Amino acid sequence: MVAPIIVYRPLLHLQPLDSEGEEDGAAVDVSCDMSSVELTVDTPTTDVTTFCGNFQIPDDITVGATLEVTVNDETDSRWSALVGKRVRADLWDRTDAAKYRSFETQIQLNPSLYGPDDPGEARAFSFDVAVTSAVTWHDSESPS
Repeated sequence: MVAPIIVYRPLLHLQPLDSEGEEDGAAVDVSCDMSSVELTVDTPTTDVTTFCGNFQIPDDITVGATLEVTVNDETDSRWSALVGKRVRADLWDRTDAAKYRSFETQIQLNPSLYGPDDPGEARAFSFDVAVTSAVTWHDSESPS
């Protein structure tokens, strides 16, 4: 297992995609909702025994992401239009916004509907999303 990549206070833009993978509307900046984004990589192995010894053969790499959201007054308006949509996630690290990671995923829920709702307590909610494409680096100017 490779150590996860955790981006604290990330800049995260979610660009809805149509069925052909083309941009479908304006990107949604969900940065104000994000506490962190964690990218995890797992390479499972299969043990094989032959006359020459025991070996491990790597299987397909799986990548996942965990989004940690702190719910605020505008969270619902940002996320409700994304639910059920395939999106491209563009993830900047505030410490080095000259490059960003990009991957495709699907938003299955609106985080404003979840998390604790005790009076006076911050509403934080974590959820996993599938990473459905390779994670790639891109050079760019800071989004904001």
